[in-house]
Amino acid sequence: MQFYEKRTCCGAEEIFLQYGRMLYRIAVVMLGSSHDAEDVVQDTLIRYMEYQKDFRDQAHEKAWLIRVTVNLCKNRLLFAGRHPQVEFSELTKSYEDSEDRSLMECLLRLPRTYRAALLLYYVIGYNVRESAQILNVTEGTMKKRLERGRRKFKEMMEQEGADKDGI
Repeated sequence: MQFYEKRTCCGAEEIFLQYGRMLYRIAVVMLGSSHDAEDVVQDTLIRYMEYQKDFRDQAHEKAWLIRVTVNLCKNRLLFAGRHPQVEFSELTKSYEDSEDRSLMECLLRLPRTYRAALLLYYVIGYNVRESAQILNVTEGTMKKRLERGRRKFKEMMEQEGADKDGI
């Protein structure tokens, strides 16, 4: 059995030119998002470059690319199902009071570590020990994150107030 021509560094570009549109269409249909589809095609090409074995022929190569694209799409869909995300605008829209909305907007702009600490402690109501266990950090780290998060939150609120006042 003769193996298909060995891939080179330029092979990924050729593969993209030859199959990129087809892979993109498959991903868009499966995911319903052009941005996610672009990511999947890029990930497929990365896997192609990392793949160390030779293909038997062009049909084998094409089938492999399609299978990888489909599997990556399935993985994204599974992840999205297990980890639902809410858009920032949706979260702030639910607050009718403008003060509550501005508080939530500032909270959501905080770095993830501070945001998680403040949400667990103030919004959900866990104590420091419970919050630390959930985040898998020490109680000292949790206290420091709360302190820094409060400081940063206060700075952001003051800055927002100054921006609204025109100062």
